[in-house]
Amino acid sequence: MRRKSSRRNSGNKRMLLLLTVLFWSFSGLTCIALLNNGLPGEETNMGQEVGKQYLAAAFPAVSRSAGMEKREPLSGSEIDESLIIKGSPENVEAVWEDQASQQTATGDVLDSASSGAPLVLIYHTHATESYQPVSTGNFHSVEEEGTVREVGKVLKGALEAKGISVLHDKTLHDSPSYSKSYSRSLDTAQQLLAANPSIRVIIDLHRDAASYTGNGKHTFTAEGKTVAQFCLVVGEGNANAEALTRFANRINQKANSMYPGFSRGIIMKEYKYNQYIADNHILLEMGNNQNNIEEVKASATLFAQVLEEILKEM
Repeated sequence: MRRKSSRRNSGNKRMLLLLTVLFWSFSGLTCIALLNNGLPGEETNMGQEVGKQYLAAAFPAVSRSAGMEKREPLSGSEIDESLIIKGSPENVEAVWEDQASQQTATGDVLDSASSGAPLVLIYHTHATESYQPVSTGNFHSVEEEGTVREVGKVLKGALEAKGISVLHDKTLHDSPSYSKSYSRSLDTAQQLLAANPSIRVIIDLHRDAASYTGNGKHTFTAEGKTVAQFCLVVGEGNANAEALTRFANRINQKANSMYPGFSRGIIMKEYKYNQYIADNHILLEMGNNQNNIEEVKASATLFAQVLEEILKEM
């Protein structure tokens, strides 16, 4: 009886070991597939997003350094290489989750165009990103004050003062969960574009993270004021990456010709950031979390003047 019992126990242990090996093997293969290819049929490449969020949570320094290798300018495009920031990371931060179940931002989620057909769409994939002095929640806040949404509001107002009609969406795509922010903002952008075919320029407005760009704020002096600098991110994973880079380069050249030192350049990254939806889509990073909100609002006012000139040329 003891031998039978011993054999039975030995067989159970072998079976348990086999099941354990199979489980972890399947989990490992699934993670690799997600990181490399994403889920089948998903146009937003969610595998990359899951990978970024996991790396950001577990190894924040590594996640910000991903893609640090140098890249050659895209062939066939007329790019000012002095404006390309090679190997700089996009603002991928550690996963931030707020338990708030309702949006507490002031004003409507969607600020409609004041008049006529809108030419510019402003939205925020990471709408809770904030500036000094709003430092709570690792520089994330569901309140509008002190965040990229307030900066978007200033940019909208400055453009409309020039007669340029604007749509500004304030949806919190990154709250209560930071994960899949880009897939949620993609839905928003596509719906607004479908309903407003007059839109010429699409802006996903973010702010950078100071800890990954020297721990200092980015400013320059314009019109006697201290103003936050901006930079543009281009996703090289998009089929229209060349057109996106040309448009970003055009904006940078115009900005620095009007206000020398305004633009920090173009950040090239291997991801998509939903930019394949239009050639005139820009991921705009205005300042970083060490910039005071007033410096960034001043930046938004100047950027409106740059965008006005760009629209005149389109």
